Amino acid sequence: MKKFSTLRYLKQFRLMIFLVSLIGALAILFYGKSQQHYIASAVIQYTNDGAKNGYTPDGSPLNVEEIYSSNVIDAALKDLGYQTSIDSVRSNCYVEEVVPEAQQKLNESLLEKGEEPSFIADTYRVYYIGDDDTGEDYSRNMLDAIIKNYYDFYAEKYVEEQLPGNGFSVLAARDYDFIESAQVLEDSVSGMLDYLLDRRASHPYFRSVGTGYAYDDLYRIYSFLYNYEIPDIYAAILANAETSDIDLLISRLSRKCENMQLYIENRQERADHLKTLIDSYSERNKEMMDYHYHSSNSQDIGTEYILKDVEHSLGDKNRETTYDELISEYVDLNISIRQMTIEKEHNEYLLSVFQSARRSEKRTAVSPEEIRAKIDHCVALATEYYCYVEDTGRELNRQQSAGYLAVISSINVQPAVNIGLYVAIAVILFALMGGIGAILLGRALDFIDYFRYVDKTVQLPNRARCDAYIDEWSSRVLDEDFSCMALKMNSLSSLTAAYGREAADGILKDFAMILKSFGDLYGFVGHNGSGIFYSFFPGCSARKLEVIREAISNQVQKYNRMNPEHEIRYSCGTAVSGADGVFEIRDLLRLSMQRMQYKESSSDSEPVSAEDRTTMNSEKDDDTK
Repeated sequence: MKKFSTLRYLKQFRLMIFLVSLIGALAILFYGKSQQHYIASAVIQYTNDGAKNGYTPDGSPLNVEEIYSSNVIDAALKDLGYQTSIDSVRSNCYVEEVVPEAQQKLNESLLEKGEEPSFIADTYRVYYIGDDDTGEDYSRNMLDAIIKNYYDFYAEKYVEEQLPGNGFSVLAARDYDFIESAQVLEDSVSGMLDYLLDRRASHPYFRSVGTGYAYDDLYRIYSFLYNYEIPDIYAAILANAETSDIDLLISRLSRKCENMQLYIENRQERADHLKTLIDSYSERNKEMMDYHYHSSNSQDIGTEYILKDVEHSLGDKNRETTYDELISEYVDLNISIRQMTIEKEHNEYLLSVFQSARRSEKRTAVSPEEIRAKIDHCVALATEYYCYVEDTGRELNRQQSAGYLAVISSINVQPAVNIGLYVAIAVILFALMGGIGAILLGRALDFIDYFRYVDKTVQLPNRARCDAYIDEWSSRVLDEDFSCMALKMNSLSSLTAAYGREAADGILKDFAMILKSFGDLYGFVGHNGSGIFYSFFPGCSARKLEVIREAISNQVQKYNRMNPEHEIRYSCGTAVSGADGVFEIRDLLRLSMQRMQYKESSSDSEPVSAEDRTTMNSEKDDDTK
């Protein structure tokens, strides 16, 4: 059996090792890609005075989970234009505290002592995890949009006041009558003017880079709407009492006036009750003061029953209402009553205008289309100006939030799995596994080859292996230097008869080992049975074959001198494809066998003289003829 040789196995199965390494690396690559995640992270810091105590600028507790709240994620998705579920994005976001190393050690020491650390972080690392399908840029863009919109959310909620709503947007459906539309416009613009007046006072020097407007500019723009555009709409409507449905409008105004009257009566009743309580409270306090200073005939009566009436009137709650609170509520009630009275008078005036117009039925000056065009024009202007206010407010929010919230580090994206490293490890691992497999497979094939193709007596390839070797070369045309040698141990039968089969097999094996040494070096040597050996030497010229034959003869002679009782006698026949003009392996073997048999019949000794070779060549020429 062949010797164990690691390098021979690795060389023999190098293609298999390469394929195993390649397949393993590709499997790890595709698996790693399927499990790959891109982790985008950025560090933010809350810089307001109360941040180190866990509070926002308005004093409310800090909640970092708002970074990935639904409002923030929804705004981020709209900015990016992604059609992704809000919940799926939120589930891939998380926030963790950034604790300095020194503070971390202090916290650990406090925990070891059984004390609770009191450190509150003001710096946090925000993470977003994206998968391989979305890619690295997706994770970076998503986290950037989340932080950007959180800036706006944080500033609007804790730093800035909310922007008034776009109240006139309801007019787009055209469900309102002309006069109602004008009232909606007036109320919306009036509310915006109050907001802009406050912004102008608190930020007199701010000017938006995006819109180019300051709050004073926006206030003047809205003032133009309030002072000119809206009055012009009122004038066009009231001058002609124009309406799309006068009966429906009169019904609405009548019901509105009735509701206002009920509101006024209820508030007035409450105000009268408070006035009585206030007067009684004041009178009883005066009596107590007189009693305290002995200034009059005071009765031994306190104010407890008055306070009970106050508590009962405020919903049976167990609380005391002070005199100042009573006065404040009384003033607020009178203000609301006065405002509602003015508004009711205004609606009654409008009702009288449209009732008179219905009776006269002479409304012809301005057409409804013109009035609707005026309203639409005013709504378009108000919508355009609202966008200016919104953009200006958003820019101010970002500017102010910079003083309360800062990004400490830029967004960094790292793959969760280092695929390159794992692929390199996989190549090495699978190459090692392939190498081990190649060694095991090679050795297994050696065993198979040994039991199937090795003659156990002489430890050379047997007849089946010789036939397989001949079949491999039978389909090819031999080159000029393909040599064949046939040998037969002639003394085998006499040795068997003299010393027994076992001893003769030992001598045969010694002869086979001499031949094997040359076969391993130059070609193939196999035992065809009955002491006959086939030798094939590709790339071996006639001169080289003669050297090999002489070397074999010298080795046999040396063996015979050392073992005179077990002398080896053999016959040998050779053939060379180029020299003999035979280029088919079977014909070449047949020719060498013929020459071997000729030597066997002529002499029992091995040496072949020049005359013998001349005779063999002449025989070959005769066969050719």
